[in-house]
Amino acid sequence: MIIWRGWGVLAFVYAAVAMMLFGGLMSTVVSKQALPFSMAIGLILAAVATWFTGVALNRTAPQRKIDTWSEQRRAQLDELVATGGFSLGPGQPQPRSEAEARQMADALFQHEQEQAKGLMNRHSMFWLPLQYWAFVWAALALAVVVLGITTLGR
Repeated sequence: MIIWRGWGVLAFVYAAVAMMLFGGLMSTVVSKQALPFSMAIGLILAAVATWFTGVALNRTAPQRKIDTWSEQRRAQLDELVATGGFSLGPGQPQPRSEAEARQMADALFQHEQEQAKGLMNRHSMFWLPLQYWAFVWAALALAVVVLGITTLGR
């Protein structure tokens, strides 16, 4: 069973470090009543770190690579069409005119771009993209605060 893919494990690492710092280490500094609030702050910080790391790894960096590749591939296809060297490969119909070659190159380029978009969100844990674990940590922080408030009066 695959638990994480790519750097998806960072979601767990961020939360674990936050719990060690704001739950374990802070238990020596803050009172027992304030400990749930300290843990909630740690989880919120873990959520923020998880969100920005996930967006950078799953959206920003892949999109930048796709954009660079697209520019290069578009130039390559344009040159092949202009020189008459465009072909879809052996066993495929050959273009009979430059307009037909342009149309085939455009269709090929669109298909390749769609395949490249599938490379996004490759960093995940339990099939959930890394950045969406931020919502899990935020919900957990809210639950810890609610639990802290309900036990405060005891």
